[in-house]
Formats: sequence, structure tokens, C-alpha cells
Amino acid sequence: MKKFLILFITLFIMMTGCSNSESGVNKEEEPELLEVDLIAPEDILPGNEVVLAAEVTQGEEKVEDADEVKFEVRKVGDEDSEMIKATHQGKGMYEIKKTFKEDGEYMVTAHVTARSMHNMPSEKITVGNPAGTGSETEHHHSDTKDSHENGETTEGNHHHSHVSIDLDTNQDFKVDQKVNLSAQIKNENQPLTDAAVRFEIWHGEDSVHEFVEAAEKENGVYIYEKVFPKSGTYHIKVHVEKGEIHDHKEEVITVN
Repeated sequence: MKKFLILFITLFIMMTGCSNSESGVNKEEEPELLEVDLIAPEDILPGNEVVLAAEVTQGEEKVEDADEVKFEVRKVGDEDSEMIKATHQGKGMYEIKKTFKEDGEYMVTAHVTARSMHNMPSEKITVGNPAGTGSETEHHHSDTKDSHENGETTEGNHHHSHVSIDLDTNQDFKVDQKVNLSAQIKNENQPLTDAAVRFEIWHGEDSVHEFVEAAEKENGVYIYEKVFPKSGTYHIKVHVEKGEIHDHKEEVITVN
């Protein structure tokens, strides 16, 4: 009897240790955020070719396997922009070569997709001696909150001002209950179909963000079935991509 008791206690300790070990591994495997550092020369003259770069990292690791890196260049005050595919230079660096034809202030946005995450920081640069300064301000990080009015996008969402993203927040969100996150997306007041739509979800000030793919239920309506594990404030950012369209909008909900 005493031997059986000792064996039982030994097995219990081993199982508890394995459980704690697995919990530790899962915690360590939580993905870190994708970071993008835009690099541009301080002095740029019209007619001179310059290098614009983006350093892509995840934690301490240089990201060598980005799915796509593009630079969007737009002169402040213009509606049209130029999208240029970047070349991987190694050690997490992605570059383009660009010649600015005229003086002015320009918004440069790096669109980076890697490891099921998307980041698109922007930076304003000055070329030559512009006659005046623009009203736009520097925007360094993709998770900075954007301002939206009447469904139109702002600087954080670039020049696609005809894209509207309407996330249904008029629902009763409860812990451990399934709910359909639903976003209606239009371009020039018409349903935007066959787009790549993802929901970026995080709780309060948590550093870990969940990225999930939404499915198109009907024309321009994209859904994802979600169960919220705990109560509190959640941020939901809807990312939309199709062709030259790269847009996003953030909403805040409360889960009871």
C-alpha cells in the first residue's frame, strides 16, 4: 500500500511539472509585434536618386521573410500616390531607389506584410526648398489611433478617401459567448468585394495582438466568429487590402 501511495504521488508531481512546463512554453510562444523603422536621408534634392529603407524586426529578430514590402510615396496636397515594391537587402532591410522630380513635402508610407501581421508607418520628408509647409503631421507607428469622420480615412490610411469601413459595434458582447464581428466595406459607395480583410484584436493595453482573416459573407460584408475570453475594453482594427487599396479603421468595444 505504501509503495502504491509513493508511486501515485510521484506520478502526480511529474504531471504537474509537465503542465507547468507546457504553460510556460505557450506563454513564450506568444508572437511579438511586427516593428517597422522607416529610414530616409535628411537632405534630398530634386533630380537626385536616393534610397528609402524600412528595417523590419520582430522582437530582437530581423525579419528576413516578409511576404510583401511596398513604399507608397505621395506629395502633400496631392490625391494620387506612387506604390513601389521594395527589394530585400538582408538583415531585415528592404529598400527602394527613388528620384523626386520637384521640391515639396512628401508622405512616405511603408506597407509591410509579414508573419500574418501588417504594419504601415508613415513619415513626412522634405525635398529641396518647398514654398510652404503642409498641414499633415508625422505618423510613426501602425497602431497609432486614426481619426475618421463619415467613414472617410485620414492620413494614417493614406489617399484612399473613398473607402469606408463600418464595423458593427451595436451588439451585446459577452465573455465566452460567440459573436460575429461584421464589417461592411465600400469603395466609392459601392460594396468592395473579393478584398483581403483581417481583424486585429487586442485587449486594453496588451502588447499581444491577434490577427484573424475575415470571410466575405455577402457583397462587401466580411465576418469573423469570435469568442472573447475576458471582460473589459477591446480594440478592433479592420485592415483592408485589394490592389492599390491599403486601408484600416479602428474601433473600441466593451465586453461584459
